[in-house]
Amino acid sequence: MALVEISEFLARTTPFQQLGKEEQTELARAISVYYFRAHEVVPAPAGRLMIVRTGLFARHDGQTLLEKLQEGDFDGYQQPEGRSDRLICEEDALVYWLDGEAFGRCRQRWPVLDNFFLRLAARTLHQQTPPPTEGYFTLKVRDLVQDHKIVTGPRQTVQAAAQLMSERRVSSLLVEEEGRLLGIITDRDLRSRVLALGLPAQTQVAQAMTRDPITIDREAYLFEALQQMGRRRVHHLPVMGEGRVVGMVTVTDLVRAQQEHPVYLLTDIERQPDLEGLVRCSRQIPRLTRILGRQGVPAHEAAHILATVTDALTERLIALALSALGPAPCEFCWLVFGSFARRDQGLNGDQDNGLLLAEPAVGAVADYFARLARLVCDGLARCGLPYCPGNIMATNPELCLDEAAWLARFRGWFQTPTPQALLNATVFFDVRLVAGSQARFDAMFGAMVAQAAAQPLFLLHLAQTALQRRAPLGLFKHFILEPDGQQHRGLDLKTRGLSLITDLVRVYALAAGVTAVGTRQRLRDLEAAGAMDKTLCRNLGDAFDLLAELRWKLHLEQQEAQETDHLSNHLDPGTLSGLQRHQLKECFAVIEEGQSLLSYRFCRQL
Repeated sequence: MALVEISEFLARTTPFQQLGKEEQTELARAISVYYFRAHEVVPAPAGRLMIVRTGLFARHDGQTLLEKLQEGDFDGYQQPEGRSDRLICEEDALVYWLDGEAFGRCRQRWPVLDNFFLRLAARTLHQQTPPPTEGYFTLKVRDLVQDHKIVTGPRQTVQAAAQLMSERRVSSLLVEEEGRLLGIITDRDLRSRVLALGLPAQTQVAQAMTRDPITIDREAYLFEALQQMGRRRVHHLPVMGEGRVVGMVTVTDLVRAQQEHPVYLLTDIERQPDLEGLVRCSRQIPRLTRILGRQGVPAHEAAHILATVTDALTERLIALALSALGPAPCEFCWLVFGSFARRDQGLNGDQDNGLLLAEPAVGAVADYFARLARLVCDGLARCGLPYCPGNIMATNPELCLDEAAWLARFRGWFQTPTPQALLNATVFFDVRLVAGSQARFDAMFGAMVAQAAAQPLFLLHLAQTALQRRAPLGLFKHFILEPDGQQHRGLDLKTRGLSLITDLVRVYALAAGVTAVGTRQRLRDLEAAGAMDKTLCRNLGDAFDLLAELRWKLHLEQQEAQETDHLSNHLDPGTLSGLQRHQLKECFAVIEEGQSLLSYRFCRQL
């Protein structure tokens, strides 16, 4: 095989594409080319590297399929002790072969290759080893305690300290002077060292505090914190990080850590008396996200939990706004659109909301709800949910409407399906009630869906819109990578994956009068109603779940690394195992099949 062809292959294959052209040519000279027939067993590696050029291989351990290797996949970069699996050629294949000595020299000379194969080996070992059970005893203090401390001074009065504890809803305060920890003062100290002794409210904190308290490092495990408390018979431990106090952990925190975290967070949200309290609650969401990830919660369940937390924040912000503005002039419903309505949002979601009013939004009614919407949307932004860059928010007067105005807007889209109208439909037909009258919302949404089902021309145009983007598979089933705006190329799991399934399923759901909003529930309802092929429904559901799982793990890794404030949906397929790449290609093939059937069903008359 020509040297130039091998060099060109290396130039488009991770990680060799990171080498210079001369280095790729030099590496190509060291490569041998081998041919394997179907059913042939590949010799066990002895330090060599095998790169699949064409064909398909499967690795088995007994009767268990471990992974599949396709174009661009590797074998032989690691060999765990006691490994008994076999690599079998399933389809006639060409491979590039780099012997052990040459492979070792390459890794030694080019660290970028060595680092890549070290990480790949670590992932493979993890995939072939049953994951440990994550839970309470694998969590660390840093998973529970944010770098946020509430401090008083030694010369403050105990009355002032008690007031601060009451305002911040805590049972203890750190006592510091010039950044140095002197002690802590707890509600127990106030009872036993002040009230029980009849001391005045002006007594200084220094007289009542516990001096030189036992501390714990934030990298310690939670069970170690619990052991410390039991051994020392205390209920509060200052938390240290890099030689300084960063917060406090209490026995209540540890007890709660053993419970269902979302439940306690929701309870805390409901109790908050002001926006600042909600902001503090929202700072627990990243920790909750990490815990969900470490405990192996599936992507769809995690998204549902996190959407429920956002709903609770929204409801509490609405209650606070009503308290500040006075009673609303009419009944209203707070709506969410898009991914939060479907409860399949990623960790990089933003606000999409609106209002359904019982009366037209004019005069005093419009003024009131403009102020309410501003308080709620600003509050959500303070709690970490960014404003919508497309202005799909209740602060937009065009999204603060009564039922007649909403239905008139949808009729306009049905009758004149312009590109903008179709784009609007992909957003506003995925809508859910967060607060307000369920009956009022159901009446409006039911009317919207019924009208859509009776509009074949609109459904045709909506189907055409759903077919404008395609899955990122080339003619020979290779991945098509796209830039993410930050000079990284990868597979856009949202735009070229999840959204494609969401869009095509939405067309079928509207045509069948299905009122469910979530993609997974729509597929179940379509299957039950016989409105979509049973096999296709299940395949699309499996593809949706796999894509959601890959995006969930991608976002968790980015969040954990804290490399950027912007979470990307672009996945480098080089970071996946061979089996995962094979499954991902199957997902995209299912999407192609779904789009083909969508076109046949709704676009035949063109």
